[in-house]
Amino acid sequence: MFQLYSKRNFSSLVGDTFTLLKLEGKNYFKNYFIINGGLLLVLCIVIYFFMQIFLKSAFLASSPNSSNAFLDTILSNVALFIFFGVALILLIMLASLVNYLYPVAYLKLLGENKQPSLNNLTSLIKGKIGRTIQFYLFSLFIIVPLLLVLLGLSFALVFVIIGVPILIILIPAYTCWISLSYYEYISTNSSYFNALKRGLKLLKSKFWPIIGSNYVMQSIVQIVLGIVVMVPYFIGIFTIFIDSDQTTQNSENVFSLLTILLTVIMIISILFNYTLQNIILINQGIIYYSLIEEQENISAKNNIDLIGQNEE
Repeated sequence: MFQLYSKRNFSSLVGDTFTLLKLEGKNYFKNYFIINGGLLLVLCIVIYFFMQIFLKSAFLASSPNSSNAFLDTILSNVALFIFFGVALILLIMLASLVNYLYPVAYLKLLGENKQPSLNNLTSLIKGKIGRTIQFYLFSLFIIVPLLLVLLGLSFALVFVIIGVPILIILIPAYTCWISLSYYEYISTNSSYFNALKRGLKLLKSKFWPIIGSNYVMQSIVQIVLGIVVMVPYFIGIFTIFIDSDQTTQNSENVFSLLTILLTVIMIISILFNYTLQNIILINQGIIYYSLIEEQENISAKNNIDLIGQNEE
């Protein structure tokens, strides 16, 4: 079994993320798609129909003598736009809720030497949904305004050059602080403000390795996501240009191809974005448990307990 509580340097924080995925990846993603796959599927279906309506309106607006076609189409389908808009917001919120909670629950079970089975994961996620909602509601009114102030000051300092490195450091530092605080809040019974204080303390204890690890994982995810999204995009554009002689005579064919292309890209982007975010969240969990080990020596205490049990 993967040793979650372990003291790690920068290279270990990155390497052990992939080691965990190598050892637990099959079970991890199987249960992930069982738990969150239904929501993602419904989200893709809603996006498909929403894109069909939206792109049809855009197509009509681009045709000659139809300057008000886009607005007219929206007004004539206002009920559908409201329905799909509300459905999209709710589905994104629910899928994101599970997406952020799932890796925390999985690593918590590993840390407690429990089997991360579907039943254990489902039970733990259900029990922590309330705390997750509380955490992000509190953050919305407390941490987000603070971030906006800091970003505003950083952008103001961009004009004197020093703001550029501050921005480069501030954004990953903020995300790491929130992630560590979230792990603390969900994995323990800590209050919200105590979780923020603990998260900040953990971040400062090994600031540069944490920031560096976050940069590496974010870069990997963005590169993979960019490749996954751009490949079908270029294939689609190439196909349209190849068939340009046929499609230029029928604008509806062009619209149909573009609609399918943009819808497929949107769906692929969302599916892979949610899936690949797990890698970043797992990395944050590796960081969290590594820092907890450095401060509390959990593995040493567990070994002592095991020795006592064996002697009995």
